[in-house]
Amino acid sequence: MITAPDARGERYARVTLAQLEKLSKGEVPVCKIRDWPVLRWRGYMNDCGRNYLDMVGLKAILDVMAAYKLNLFHWHLTDYHGWRLESKKHPSLQDRKAFRRQIGRYYTQDEFREIVDYAAARGITVMPELDVPGHTLALRKGLGVDTMAAPGVEKAVTELFEELCTLAPAEVMPFVHLGTDEARTREEKCDDAYVTTWAKAVNACGRKAVVWAPGKRIDPSCDVIDMAWYDNHVTNSANPFLYADYVRFYNGGWTPFDVLSHVAFADPRHWKSEVGRQIGVVGCTWHDDNVGEDTCQLFRDCMVFPSLLGFADNYWSGRSEDHPEFISRLPRPGDRLFVEAQELENRLAMHRDVFFGDFQFPFPFVRQTALRWRITDMTTGQVLARDVPQGTIWVKNRRIAKNSFSQTKTGAVSLEMWIESPSNRTTGAWIDCTGYYGAYSRLGGRTPNKGEWNRDGAKVFVNGIEIPPPDWKQPGMVSTTPAGREQDIPYSTDLLEKPLVDELPTLRAPTKLSLKKGWNYVRIVLPKTSGRWCCTFCPVDGTSEHPREVEGLQYASNPPDMK
Repeated sequence: MITAPDARGERYARVTLAQLEKLSKGEVPVCKIRDWPVLRWRGYMNDCGRNYLDMVGLKAILDVMAAYKLNLFHWHLTDYHGWRLESKKHPSLQDRKAFRRQIGRYYTQDEFREIVDYAAARGITVMPELDVPGHTLALRKGLGVDTMAAPGVEKAVTELFEELCTLAPAEVMPFVHLGTDEARTREEKCDDAYVTTWAKAVNACGRKAVVWAPGKRIDPSCDVIDMAWYDNHVTNSANPFLYADYVRFYNGGWTPFDVLSHVAFADPRHWKSEVGRQIGVVGCTWHDDNVGEDTCQLFRDCMVFPSLLGFADNYWSGRSEDHPEFISRLPRPGDRLFVEAQELENRLAMHRDVFFGDFQFPFPFVRQTALRWRITDMTTGQVLARDVPQGTIWVKNRRIAKNSFSQTKTGAVSLEMWIESPSNRTTGAWIDCTGYYGAYSRLGGRTPNKGEWNRDGAKVFVNGIEIPPPDWKQPGMVSTTPAGREQDIPYSTDLLEKPLVDELPTLRAPTKLSLKKGWNYVRIVLPKTSGRWCCTFCPVDGTSEHPREVEGLQYASNPPDMK
């Protein structure tokens, strides 16, 4: 029996019943479930402005969102690289000159309506975003203007928002996102009153205007929702807000192992004092790097589908405690919080096996909590940590300093682990020392040269034998865009415009790993890098698109008794 106060509640109960049926192979256990979400709006954002994603990929995202009770799809449709929504009022936005990547690829108005209807049929509300006045190179190229302050721009953008609102009724599409953040360059500056004009136009069409915070401020008379991407701006207004913290819930730079640590310990209701204003939370996939023409590349570069499951668990249930110190560093084995993380990891792996075994897109997630690393400072000989249960080890995380194992500015660490195998065997392993994980990671650097694991001299050994790095297909590429200035020079020919090929472990076949019967010694020498001081190592079976754990292995962070 299903009892719910409305159709949405009934839909969620049916989703739970369908999961129970499949997980229990048709024999649903006798049980009574009384359940509801901690937040009304539980969302996911995909950036289709920087990189176009075709209709098949979009519908796959919506299908998974519906299956896991996420109900708000934030569709970022415009950015420097393309204005991805057809305009019949300003058709020049579809001219080739308005595109940097995936030239000429955009969504027709009919395709937009199709996605809105497809989402609505699955209980999902689409929140489209036309990002102005920042991130507007494509808009300015299409309109033929040099700056957002040029005559006619305010009126043209108003018309674009009014046109957008004609594509779906207000009860189906109640939110329209205006962007408003990061208007950093001279070309993007405009009168602050413009943004209020656009918000009023959206309100006049019966919609709530959504803006990034921090971003441009809008007249308080407007009906506005803030979308908080940076903590200290949550309390800067009285507006209701969606929470989308860039440290906690931006997955564009995650490895397969970062999914667990980010979703296990971050409470989506982080701002307890503001709980009355918070209407929801949104996880975001930003992808600054060019993915090329292959839709699936986005899903290989970024942990989209494992993250959706993690977001869904976090956003529906919430977390009883908030532990930012564990966002990229798991608690010690045996700790109560570590046990909770293991339970979540097991749920994610179970759903991976039952629901995503034959999934058409990559689902790169494996268990990591059985791993045990010892980390030693090679300069002082000090043991920095033992029993580190992670597949990706962030020796120093510049975004979350308190999570770091080392605070030194130079030097190197030795990471050691012993693996017990029940037999002689050859398996695969994800190994990485570059720190290139999805978006942002290649800025200011270069890909390794041939014969290098990274640009700083990292080495990997198994049983004293050095493991050679891959035969890189794009070795030694150098960025021509200064780190942190990619938005100021959006048309530079640099590292970000070369799609990743094999730079991530998830883009290449797992490295072959020969294990002998008994104990095997793994050692990684990892010098401090100029970018991300981290590495990844984990045995895996299967393919990088659909990996599984290697069965029968045991792990230790101290030399075992060999007798």
